[in-house]
Amino acid sequence: MAEVSWLVVGYGSLLRSDDGVGQRIAAAVAEWELPGVRSLPRHQLTPELAIALSEVDRALFVDAAIAGTDVEINPLTPDRQASRMGHSLTPARLLGMSQWLYDHCPQAWLMSIPGENFDLGEDLSELVERRMGQVLNRLPGWFRDPTRLVPDVRSELAGDPTGLNLPHSDERSPRREGDRCD
Repeated sequence: MAEVSWLVVGYGSLLRSDDGVGQRIAAAVAEWELPGVRSLPRHQLTPELAIALSEVDRALFVDAAIAGTDVEINPLTPDRQASRMGHSLTPARLLGMSQWLYDHCPQAWLMSIPGENFDLGEDLSELVERRMGQVLNRLPGWFRDPTRLVPDVRSELAGDPTGLNLPHSDERSPRREGDRCD
């Protein structure tokens, strides 16, 4: 495949304030209608997402985090026990399902955005609103040049003055063995 294809899955409850940031980011990306990028806002992860994962090269899961101070991106590996259906799905379990059912899963990351308010409500806190804007500003560049999404930004950018632990435009990360499932 010449063009890298992406799937963005943003999930969380839009009725629990900051918990909805993942869905909001995915909805914004969907509105961009970028070539090679499919974006799915979801209330929760469901088994049907394994189909969509099997059709792309890279996936970015976006969710709110209860703890933490910085946005983090962590590489995901497939849960090899995914053939056992459980009551809760995680991004890793969905990757495992994609591998098990369709013999393919994408290289994937989980973006965690720390929230402040998870009470009933539809508005994001000011801090999460600001973080969401910073993330949305950087995503188009990642989709054009996927190597800019570094495997573990926590160790490489601990001193990021924006409080958004994301890669800068001059950083590159070569593909490492084991980054993909197939």
